[in-house]
Amino acid sequence: MTPRLSLPLAIVGLVPLAAAQQFTYDSSALPPGTIWTDGVELVDIEGDGDIDILFANGSTYGSGGAQPQQLFLNDGSANFSAAHGQLNVADFNAKMVIAEDFDNDGDLDLMYAPEGPFPSTTQVPRILMNDGTGTFTDESGTRLPAVTMASFCVCAGDVDDDGDLDVVFTDGATFGGVATQARLYINNGSGFFFNATEALLPADTYNAQDVTIFDWEGDFDLDIGLSGKGAVGKRSRLYLNDGSANFSISNVLDGLGSGGTYEIDWGDLDGDGDLDGMVQSMSGFQEGWAENDITSVTETTFPLPNGQDDNEMAGLDYDSDGDLDVLIGSLGNQGERLYQNDGTGTFVNANSAIQTITDSTLDIGAADLDGDGDYDFVTGQGESGNFTNKVYINGGSADTTAPTLLGVETPAYDPTETVFHARVQDAIQDDGGDSFVSGTFRSFQGSTSGVVHQTEDAFHQGGGSWRAAVPTQAGATGIAFCWNFTDANGNSSTDNQIVGTVSDWTDLGNGLAGVSGIPTMTGSGTPTSGGPITIDITGAAPDASGGILVNASAGYASAFGGTVVPSLLGPAIIVGYTTNGSGDVTINANWPVGQSGCTVLYFQGATFDLAAPFSFSFTNAIAGIQKN
Repeated sequence: MTPRLSLPLAIVGLVPLAAAQQFTYDSSALPPGTIWTDGVELVDIEGDGDIDILFANGSTYGSGGAQPQQLFLNDGSANFSAAHGQLNVADFNAKMVIAEDFDNDGDLDLMYAPEGPFPSTTQVPRILMNDGTGTFTDESGTRLPAVTMASFCVCAGDVDDDGDLDVVFTDGATFGGVATQARLYINNGSGFFFNATEALLPADTYNAQDVTIFDWEGDFDLDIGLSGKGAVGKRSRLYLNDGSANFSISNVLDGLGSGGTYEIDWGDLDGDGDLDGMVQSMSGFQEGWAENDITSVTETTFPLPNGQDDNEMAGLDYDSDGDLDVLIGSLGNQGERLYQNDGTGTFVNANSAIQTITDSTLDIGAADLDGDGDYDFVTGQGESGNFTNKVYINGGSADTTAPTLLGVETPAYDPTETVFHARVQDAIQDDGGDSFVSGTFRSFQGSTSGVVHQTEDAFHQGGGSWRAAVPTQAGATGIAFCWNFTDANGNSSTDNQIVGTVSDWTDLGNGLAGVSGIPTMTGSGTPTSGGPITIDITGAAPDASGGILVNASAGYASAFGGTVVPSLLGPAIIVGYTTNGSGDVTINANWPVGQSGCTVLYFQGATFDLAAPFSFSFTNAIAGIQKN
């Protein structure tokens, strides 16, 4: 991510394609360019289903002139066209750009970390607001504090757990690094930020060039990790969150890295559910990984060849086996590099998978650019050579591995609102999380007033952490809750939870009297996929025909003088019956096969009955809830 000085490199050096080569440079994907690029962000800017490219462009560590920022739009096949004018921002020097929905209106806005000479910089961060079509307006002057900084990095995360994205900037950006206070800006929920540095962060100067927001100790709040040319005994820095965005210094990472460490990214590398560090220049120029032991870290360097002059690393499951491999962007003569993970944190060199091009990579972004289900990557070039940014196309197999749930919180039942959290990892882990996973949740609460069903998008808090808030319904005693996480290829993972008490069957009322009054329906048996259930009806007209309407949704429609609770639309089922001489009937059936947790079915019986207003009496409606 952050550049370092190196000896001049050849503009481009190619080697013959190896037999095992999986990633190849597509020289025609991008129009030619010659601007120093520090940051790469791959996102769907227009909401048209394909991945576009943003480049954050700067110059020689703040000493050069302002640069234009760039947006390239994808035609869906990894052919990109310039659309820089849609950014509508004046030229300035930028080190990094991130794309997030800061105002919670459903589209992606942009935040830039500004480059400038420290400490005399006049630069301020930029925030560009999206109109929903990929056209932006620079609203930095009204939405951000008027604080100048020289920043190498910005990261977004919901540090105060209120359902919007806050941001942390590094400051003091010079090649050598200057010990400076990181800055925390809190979002008001509508994309307006206030400076909470003094109120919430510890007073702590650090040579920070990189920042990541992630859950270090697995307690479902977001902590802050800093790295970047730290002093001896203070190589990296960790600020722990108390759950209310009050941060304190932890010394657990103080020894992690070297004086040349510009970046640490975090992902589960050994399959134990916590987030480990992918550490650039962990020992000298040698890259490696740091096992998260919560109270300590265990460092392991990657196998040789190692020790290049590198700037960027990211987790990328390039072989689609469900664990994170490590992709490295290099200024050295070996080109970009790759280390393959066996799932336990044992790595082997896999450099032959990438076409070797000697250039000066300062940042990398990975995503499926051509829509074939595997993950390509883009490099941003600066510092030496001809500054030609590059697109590498993946010729491997499509991703068929579902996201991994690293942790799921079962909260205490709250009589007002219950908030659920989860941690998820998929095929890409870079700069604080995987933006190509969508999260949804479903919840059911049953009470005498009915079953309340909620289906909504979950909120990505950053760093692979997710949030879902469920308001408590009147009369409810618990919540059946289900997570669903789906990647860009449709691979899904689910998890089901119960907080409080949720009955298998809930009486919803809404019966209509006949000759013997209102017939009664009850359900029994535990609703599970394919499992046995029993529906009993008592008190209906004797020796009469009728039918049970079953649907997965409720309609509460007026019909025949009463209310039909199961929806009359969609995939409804009618189960016929005939009552006995006492007006009773028992129906044994199986819950539908293939249903997942948090599925509800609504049942209601109608019996031919001349004493009813329109010759049909209705039983009360009941709801059966499959919770797991």
